[in-house]
Amino acid sequence: MTKREHGGAEPRSEQPAMVAGSAGNRWSRRRLLLGALGLVSATAVGSQLALDGFEKEKPSADEAPWEDLSQQRIWLCFAGHRSAYSFLDRMLQPPIHRTNAPARLMRACLHLEHGSLDAMRHDLRWPEVKHTPEAALLLALAERRSRSPDWRHAFFESWVELGRPDFSKSPLLPEPVVEDQNILALVHDEVPLEEPQGLPLLTLIPEQDGFLEWGPGEVRASDSMPLLMALRERLLLLGVETPARQQLLPDAEARLTQLTGPTPSTLQLALRAFLAERPPEALFQRRDLEALEPLVSLQWKQPSSEPLFREMRESLKDVLLLPGHHAFLLATWAQGVSLGKELQRRARASAAHLNENERRWMGRLLWEVGTRLREQHSRLELERGLLLQVYGSELTGHSPTRMESIDLWVDLGRWEEALKRSGFKRWPLASLHEESREPRMRDEHTWLKAFAGKNELP
Repeated sequence: MTKREHGGAEPRSEQPAMVAGSAGNRWSRRRLLLGALGLVSATAVGSQLALDGFEKEKPSADEAPWEDLSQQRIWLCFAGHRSAYSFLDRMLQPPIHRTNAPARLMRACLHLEHGSLDAMRHDLRWPEVKHTPEAALLLALAERRSRSPDWRHAFFESWVELGRPDFSKSPLLPEPVVEDQNILALVHDEVPLEEPQGLPLLTLIPEQDGFLEWGPGEVRASDSMPLLMALRERLLLLGVETPARQQLLPDAEARLTQLTGPTPSTLQLALRAFLAERPPEALFQRRDLEALEPLVSLQWKQPSSEPLFREMRESLKDVLLLPGHHAFLLATWAQGVSLGKELQRRARASAAHLNENERRWMGRLLWEVGTRLREQHSRLELERGLLLQVYGSELTGHSPTRMESIDLWVDLGRWEEALKRSGFKRWPLASLHEESREPRMRDEHTWLKAFAGKNELP
């Protein structure tokens, strides 16, 4: 079994017990992943066993169109996986399902994804989809794609050219795959797993059977603070009683503390330590404000989200389908936005117990934390920064700054609504979404504003 090389992996001071040593240990961990991904339902589309089970399912005659398309089947379409053709073909067999418009459009998207333009046009000529705005956009996209440098500009320009039709409530498009949802799919069930993939995979699927056997060692050996922060955020999304959270979160927190040292270099890491040193329900006192004061001038995080995204996409490209989707998740979790939310929660609980000067002081500190978050380039960081500033200016009693933050927060909502109108996240076109991940990660504000007509699409 040949060892692959990976770019961008951070050096490690020690090797986790489950991976270091003999080839047998590497095989054991690889087998764990295959057991977790390849043998559970059809999420792991690289597993032939899972696909065989999928192919044998038959749609029921009395099901509504979208009830035939389970979430797992929709994932296959969003991944552009060729196995999706077989169940879509069955859904369109006469006499019962021949007029299934959502399946017809979904298959047309697959054909476009794979460059089968004649087959796409054939599907779009059927009466149930022929005169729909969705069909018009696909045809315009196919025509423009041949002379456009990329998918995202071809899609955006086609949508604008058609008058920015509203696909937010389209009955033909599937619901979007939410950003924090994994579309895990092995590219090939013989790929060996290497060091750079351990912690990313653990973060993406911490609850999979067998992962907790080697997970703690992987966490304790990691030197990557962004990945450890991503794991921390991921675990906090799980229930308090979840075994993965109970077993992995203490190790993640301890390793972050060890790597951070007594003087954290970023506000994100400093705020994590600041909050961890105080019981969750403890009210802020004057001494806490004094401790927070020197931290708020630090930059929020380092490095930026884009380098981590690129590193994770490279690391996962031979293991998972849609590596950009999963890299986007990891880079988003690494932003550590929940720290700002937790700081605001504790500040709200403490406000009534501080005197007026201390409340104003705390408000100014919250405003500064919000400023550091607003300097970042993701939607989540901007939103949390604005919410911190709205509450901070409420405490300081400074109405102009409060209204400025509220106005920008309202604008952010308008930008998001414009993106929803395009149905961007609802179109099952894998190349469109994978290609768009990097410019979104680089500057999501500019990305959103383009759909609202505020600037050019990046």
